Amino acid sequence: METNIKTTNKPRKALEAILTVLIPVIALGAFVWWLIKAEELTVQGVIMAALTLGVFTVALIIAVPAFIRFINREVNARVKPLGDRSMRRSRLHPAIVVALSVLAARIILAVAAYVLFTAIKGYSGSFFATLERIWYKLDTDAPHYLSIAQSGYVTTEPEMYNIVFLPLFPWLIRAFGLVFRSGFVSAFVINTLASCAAGAVIYELALCDMGRRAAKLAVVFAFAMPAAIFFLAPMSEPLFLLLTAGCLLAARKGKFWLGAVLGALASFTRSVGIIMLLPFVMELIVHTVRKVKAEETKPLPAWAKAAACVLIFCLGTFFYLLINKLVWGDWFKFLEFQKSVWFQQLGPFFGTASTQTNYLFRAFGTETADVLGLWIPNLLYILGALAVLVLTARTLRSSYTLCFAAYFAITCGATWLLSAPRYLTALVVLPIALAHLCQGRDDGVALARSRAKAAAVTTLLLMGQAAYLVMYILEYSIY
Repeated sequence: METNIKTTNKPRKALEAILTVLIPVIALGAFVWWLIKAEELTVQGVIMAALTLGVFTVALIIAVPAFIRFINREVNARVKPLGDRSMRRSRLHPAIVVALSVLAARIILAVAAYVLFTAIKGYSGSFFATLERIWYKLDTDAPHYLSIAQSGYVTTEPEMYNIVFLPLFPWLIRAFGLVFRSGFVSAFVINTLASCAAGAVIYELALCDMGRRAAKLAVVFAFAMPAAIFFLAPMSEPLFLLLTAGCLLAARKGKFWLGAVLGALASFTRSVGIIMLLPFVMELIVHTVRKVKAEETKPLPAWAKAAACVLIFCLGTFFYLLINKLVWGDWFKFLEFQKSVWFQQLGPFFGTASTQTNYLFRAFGTETADVLGLWIPNLLYILGALAVLVLTARTLRSSYTLCFAAYFAITCGATWLLSAPRYLTALVVLPIALAHLCQGRDDGVALARSRAKAAAVTTLLLMGQAAYLVMYILEYSIY
């Protein structure tokens, strides 16, 4: 028996060694390539690029053993369908309580925005009229979504650039508009409902791996982040958060047909929704291999089902590309506009961090609004997300770690990205990873430390959210 165990461990150790060497070699090659190609190199920019890439690389190396255990269906691949639940009877299901708590928090934030705007700018009309004035900023995505809801995709300027924005959210605005007769109010209602539902789903998802206290913390962190103020704006983040959380939860429960449909809808909401295919496929493969090896199902139908689920997942992206083709005659027209109008194309995330650092240094002392509202929040979010990734890479579920790393690299790798806070706030894995850092055993000392960490993180996030709200109302460059 001992000989068999040693023989089994040899390929695993070899794979771990290969990946541990390969990851930094690829990272070093990417960094050298960036140094050669970069149009501008500064000391502070190179340092920031090296720092972000270095931390990201360390996180991937740390995650290698957990990843190998995951694909071998060990330790963190175990599914807990019911999570850690209380046996006490309650009039309301805990998820409903969570949803109602999120609703209360959203109402408080909306009232706070109204009061702050009135105090700073003066009275400007009714509650919803004031909120619309706050959130309908011409330099954000909000006007584009409302324009699509009203006119659809067209090829005349300036609405022709709306093809960059995906259709599910504006189509829902149009549908709700039949009742509310206002695009803004429809978007507000959709995002409020989506936020409440997302809170409940995040709670259920977190329960798959942690206790009730930590699961509630995940919900708190999701809506306490500074850029969560955008969940009130007519933009697609709350809907995207709900659909991606639902996709992961369905995969964790083994309901892959449902997960595939939710993943397709997420990809039809935001282009980065297709990234959720990575954790979905990891969960699907592990689940299918377990079923086949346990002889609970035959290989051919099991893998045929898995392939069908992947195809369904990809339909969201396919139909969005089809809209590009039908409207413009070009499957990838949105990429052209992203590059020519928004100056965005896929690049290395550490290059983006370098560029933002350079602009931060230039703006000091002359452009205070950009320093406080744009460059510092972007860099803090990037560095903060990397810190969470590296601190949880060893113990966080491997499918989540892969999702975190891929989403971070792709979204922050969009050159000239000015919306890192908003993009990362919509990443469902981030608040779960934060809660994972703050959880502790139910003994006196560990519990006290856990509560202290949770209180500190919550306070820091809420202070950032309050500052972000004030700066947004003052019309700082916050996207």
